[in-house]
Amino acid sequence: MLFWRKSQEEKLAERGDKNAIISLIEKGKRERAIEILERFKENPELRGLLFRLYMEEGKYYYAYQLVEHYDPELATAKEKALIYERVGELEKSAREYAKLGDWESLKKAGLLLWQIKKPEGALELLERAIKLTPPMKREEVEEAIKKIKEELGLLQRESFLERLRKGLKKTKEAVEFGILFAGRKLDEEFFEELEEKLIKADLGSKTAIYFVEELRKEAIRKKLNTSDQLSASLKRLMREQLLKCEERLKEPHESKSVYLFLGVNGSGKTTTIGKLAYRFVKEGKKVLLVAGDTFRSAAIEQLEVWAHRSGADIVKRQEGADPASVVYEAMQKAEQEGYQVVLIDTAGRLHTKEPLIRELRKIRDIIKRFLPEEPTETLLVLDATIGQNSLQQAKVFKEAVEVTGIVLTKLDGSAKGGALVPICKELGIPVKLIGVGEGLEDLQPFDAEAFVEELFS
Repeated sequence: MLFWRKSQEEKLAERGDKNAIISLIEKGKRERAIEILERFKENPELRGLLFRLYMEEGKYYYAYQLVEHYDPELATAKEKALIYERVGELEKSAREYAKLGDWESLKKAGLLLWQIKKPEGALELLERAIKLTPPMKREEVEEAIKKIKEELGLLQRESFLERLRKGLKKTKEAVEFGILFAGRKLDEEFFEELEEKLIKADLGSKTAIYFVEELRKEAIRKKLNTSDQLSASLKRLMREQLLKCEERLKEPHESKSVYLFLGVNGSGKTTTIGKLAYRFVKEGKKVLLVAGDTFRSAAIEQLEVWAHRSGADIVKRQEGADPASVVYEAMQKAEQEGYQVVLIDTAGRLHTKEPLIRELRKIRDIIKRFLPEEPTETLLVLDATIGQNSLQQAKVFKEAVEVTGIVLTKLDGSAKGGALVPICKELGIPVKLIGVGEGLEDLQPFDAEAFVEELFS
C-alpha cells in the first residue's frame, strides 16, 4: 500500500500538482522535485517553487537563468546581488547591492566594482558606505578608499618600505628592541628577557636560544658590559640567517613555465596566484590559471575572479572533481594553445596529510609527463599572521614535494614576520616574495637587508 501511495504521489507531481511536488520536497526528494519542476518553467507558481529550491541548493547559475529569461521579479535585490556575484556578473551584482543601501551592501558593491577595475564607481559607493559604517567596522572601508585614491592618483602611494614598516609593526611591538638594548646591564636577567621576547616575536625557541647563546659568547669574548653594545650583533646574526634564504623568483623562460602553488586554505595562495598572473600578463605573457583546489567551490570562484581581473585564462571543473585530472586538462590546453605561463592552485588540507601528499605528488608527476624539467617553481604560500604554525606547515609540504621557495603573505596586517627566521634556519627554504598589501602590485621580492633594518628601526 505504501509503495502504491508513493508512486501515485510521484505521478501527480509529474503532472504538475503543486501539493504532490511539495510532498516530495518534504520527504527529502529535492533533486527529483527539481527535475520535475524544470518541465514546468512556464507555470509562474511552479517556477517560483523551482527558484526557491535552486537558491536553497546553491544552484545559482540555474537560478540566474530563471531570473534572466523568465521572471526578474522572482528574486529580491539581495538575492539578485548574490546570484550575479556567484555567476560572475559582478557589475550587475554591485548594482543590486547598492540598491539595498545599508553600509555592508554599499561596501560590497564598492569592492566588487573595484575588483572589475571601475575605481571611480567603487570610490563613490565606498564613500557613501563610510558615512553609515559603525566606528568599529570603519577600518576596512577606510583602507579600501585609501587604496583606490592612491590608484586614481588622488593620494600619494605608500612606498614598499613604508608598507613593510607597517607590516613589521607588531613584531617590533612584541620585542621592543629599542627599550631592551637601551644600555641595560648584561646579566642573566637581560638574556632571559631577550630569549622570551624573541620567542614572542615568533622566532621559535630553538632559534631564540641559538641567538641568545651566540650573544652570550660575544659578550664574554669582547668583554661587553651593556646591552646597547650587543644590538648590532643581534642585527648581524639575523641578517646572516635571512641572507642565506634571500633568493629571487625564477622568471618564465622562453618555452613553457609552470608555477605550482602550495598552502593551506586562507594563506593567501589564490591571491598570490592572481597577483603573479597580473604581473606576467602585464609583461606580455599568455597566462593560464588552473583551479586545482577542487575541494572548495569558493577557491574555484575566487580564482575565476582573479583570472578576470588579471586578464589570464582559466581551466576549472566543478567542486569535487579530481585535481590531477584538472591539471592534466590544463597541461593539454597549454600545449595545444601556446600558453607561456601556467599557474596551478592546489588544495591544502593538512588534517588529511597522507592523501594531501599523494595528491601533490600525482600533480607533480602529471606536470613532468608533459614537461620533464618543470615546474619552474614550487612555491609554498604562508600566512605571516600565524607565526610558528607556519613552520609546521612548511615541514608538511616539504615532505610532500620539493619546495623551491616561500611566499610570505599578509605582512601588511597584524603579522609577526619573525617566523621567517626559523623557517630559513631550520628548513633552508629560500624566501622569494612577500605580500605587503591587497593591491595588484603589492607582491614584492624579499629583501633581507630591508627586512632586518625595518625590524630594528
